[in-house]
Amino acid sequence: MASEVLNLTAQIVISHASMTQLSPKELVKEIKAVYRVLASLEEEIVVAETMAPVPRRPRKPRAVKMVESPEAKAIEDKAGPAVGDPDYMEFMSSREG
Repeated sequence: MASEVLNLTAQIVISHASMTQLSPKELVKEIKAVYRVLASLEEEIVVAETMAPVPRRPRKPRAVKMVESPEAKAIEDKAGPAVGDPDYMEFMSSREG
């Protein structure tokens, strides 16, 4: 891997130096800068490859306890007319319009 980074550094610096006039000090600076950048990129790739993905656990459905309101209980507890009751039948027919 290090030799690959060195080869890439050489290619990049040679390409740039062929287009730009550099002093020896500038050339050394550029080689170090390019190498540093490529090495850090390689490091990031290696770290990303070695990190195992975190397995996701399936979510459990939440247990929800349904609570009936006191108003609903009062209506439910109230005894209404029986289905066959004439008053009930009259009430239902008046609702039908």
